[in-house]
Amino acid sequence: MRAAHLALKAGSMKKTDPSITYLNSYGYNVVKMPRAGIEVMDLVGRDETTQIIGPISAIWTSTEPAPVPSPPRAMPNVNGQKTDSLDLSLGLDVLAGALQALGASAPSLKLAFHSARSVQFAYTGVTLTTIQTVEAGNYLTEGTLKTDNPVVRNYFFNPDSHAYLITSVLKSASISVSATDANGTDVGIDVPAIQGAVGATIKVAPTNSSNSTLTFTGPDAVTFGFVVQEITRDGDQWNLHGVNPSGKIAFAVGPNAPADAPKPIIFSSPECRIDI
Repeated sequence: MRAAHLALKAGSMKKTDPSITYLNSYGYNVVKMPRAGIEVMDLVGRDETTQIIGPISAIWTSTEPAPVPSPPRAMPNVNGQKTDSLDLSLGLDVLAGALQALGASAPSLKLAFHSARSVQFAYTGVTLTTIQTVEAGNYLTEGTLKTDNPVVRNYFFNPDSHAYLITSVLKSASISVSATDANGTDVGIDVPAIQGAVGATIKVAPTNSSNSTLTFTGPDAVTFGFVVQEITRDGDQWNLHGVNPSGKIAFAVGPNAPADAPKPIIFSSPECRIDI
């Protein structure tokens, strides 16, 4: 009994991966492996797996105009917000995925961080694009769902499946990374090695004289945060309701996946349904 109690206590004290929670206090879920092509009014479905279904307009015909996304606006409260320190191996996987999304060829980064033991990330030049939820509700109310579509039947009418609508996305074209050693002291990153690894598409700029923090900038912004509403049905009416941000609903796309690949890897648990 004591062994079981200790195992339970250890499990309950397991620390959440900080790379999937650092935006939660600001009201956003984290895209662990950022990428282009995640937009407002996209649908996400979940059954045994979770994947992007596509734009809602592909399966929902409405007499009400689709909500018009807002122009991107600056988000100073999120801009520069750092993750907690991440183990180097995990951190380099996250960084490699982000750099590929920004346009780098699959980079090998270990040599450039040979003195580091942990890293932190922050996005700069952050913008928010959003839609009005009430307008999305009008669109659904005055619309007709293509119920003969097998994808629709599964995600909208299977009691074990769920459908979600993206209503806000955070984007950035720049990511900064800071490196520290085992004692938490700043360590320099090998800038020439990094530039050679990421290629000419990505601009690499040190932000301090010790080269312990570098900023990577790509040609186009990628999505790294999001908000969703779950679509449910009550009798003959469609409903939208919010989902609290959580590390349990952060998701990642494998670093070799193309921008439109509908195969995200989801971090979740049975008590918390996923949305993108």
